[in-house]
Amino acid sequence: MGALKSLIKSKVSLKLLFTLFSILFIGFSITNNFEKLLDQSLDKFTFLYLLLGYFVSWLSLFVNAIAWQSIVKWLGYRDLNINLISLFLSSNILKYLPGGVWHFAERIRILKKQMKTDKAFISVLIEPIFMIIGALIWVALGDFNILIRLACLIPLLIFLDPFKYLFAIQLNKIQNSLIRKIGHNKDSKEYIIRAESLSSNYPLYSLLLEVLFISLRFFSFWLCLHAFSLGTSIPILQWSAFFSIGWIIGLVVPSAPGGVGIFEAALLLMIGDNISESALISSLLCYRLIASVADLTAGIFSTSNNN
Repeated sequence: MGALKSLIKSKVSLKLLFTLFSILFIGFSITNNFEKLLDQSLDKFTFLYLLLGYFVSWLSLFVNAIAWQSIVKWLGYRDLNINLISLFLSSNILKYLPGGVWHFAERIRILKKQMKTDKAFISVLIEPIFMIIGALIWVALGDFNILIRLACLIPLLIFLDPFKYLFAIQLNKIQNSLIRKIGHNKDSKEYIIRAESLSSNYPLYSLLLEVLFISLRFFSFWLCLHAFSLGTSIPILQWSAFFSIGWIIGLVVPSAPGGVGIFEAALLLMIGDNISESALISSLLCYRLIASVADLTAGIFSTSNNN
């Protein structure tokens, strides 16, 4: 038991160190390019690109919410008396709280009113996996080694019957991690997600929606790149692959609220030396700003419409 606690603490510490390193790296990059950042020229087209990027990011959240709704239906819950889209959008802003898991906790809390606790967990925890698979498809389209590209497509197999048991094992690991973070295990009850809980139908529609979500998220970022004349500096499919890699890293290392700093550091480390670093930093900062404002306004819009 002592070894297990030490392992858990070491993983938490590793994530915290990774987050701190990312934030310090971003801070160093900004400081190192401070004068160049101040010299960035802004015109009406810059603001137009950023405004369009905001609306695309805002739209992507609704696609993401619809994708989650379709996943819950795929799991067999078609008659819930809950507006899943509204729940998704209103709880999404909670991801910026320390820990990065409170949007999941809120969705589970609401779903528990109409389904068993283990079913609520699987309905929430399975969605990030769909998002990661959708992002990996875009990585596979990048200019990488053929083995890397094929490896990115392998996760598409996890919804097939021979692989569902392995998938269920991973879901349980994620579930146990979340339970520890939100303190849900006070009653010492163990919730186990079984492969039989997953639908026998392949969730193609849900996956396509998640691919569309990542596409819109990237397009918002690409508009920010265009605002600082970087959109054509690298082929668009390579941009989308780098973006997807950074986005996945920001998702799976949730110590920072909303993945702040981690996504940006990943992009700078991957491509910072190949293009103007000051322009890339400007694009990243603007993307983070408009994506965060989109999260906030979509949540407010959803809440006001629900009242």
